[in-house]
Amino acid sequence: MTFQSNPDSIQHEQEKCDQSGIFSPLARGRGEKSVSKPNSRDLILKAALQEFAEKGYDRTTVDSIAQSSHVAKGSVYYHFSSKEAIWTALFESKTQRLLEITIQSLNDHNTLPQLLCHWIDFFWEEQDFLGLFLSEAWRDREREKLVGEFLNQLLQPVAAYIPEPHRHNESLAYALFGSVAVPTLHILKSEHPKKSSLYQIAQVIAAQFA
Repeated sequence: MTFQSNPDSIQHEQEKCDQSGIFSPLARGRGEKSVSKPNSRDLILKAALQEFAEKGYDRTTVDSIAQSSHVAKGSVYYHFSSKEAIWTALFESKTQRLLEITIQSLNDHNTLPQLLCHWIDFFWEEQDFLGLFLSEAWRDREREKLVGEFLNQLLQPVAAYIPEPHRHNESLAYALFGSVAVPTLHILKSEHPKKSSLYQIAQVIAAQFA
């Protein structure tokens, strides 16, 4: 079972992407949770993401997270033992979602450009997290270890789906991930970001496996 990347279908998939904003929408209803009022833990994580994104990890404090979340400092420590624990919980919540998107895409037998498009859509919606992932996540040994464990879990199944003769090439799977993450952040920070430019990049990458 491998990704399909027939060059004859590339234009057709690009047209579908332009029309819907995504190549092949993930099936709805899987793992969806009912909408409810955010609890204090959710508010803390949301504020932490904003604080980390604006100030960086080192300049962010538990006090600033508490103030930004409008949650008492004691409540912050009720949920998290430290700033590092907040970072870890935030990182795990975002990466778990990306892992779920990836596994579902593979299970649905999506094409390679479709998988890359799902990654693009995730990063487009999670711009602050993407910036943190590509910068702050690598500046500490424990955080770097966390990133390594996540990427290994995410990219092993991706490597198994890469067509021959490159199947199970984990380095190539890492390259695929980077070829989506880095351009997405670059385009998001441009004056007039266009997601369609990223979809075109996904097509170029996928064409290499045709």
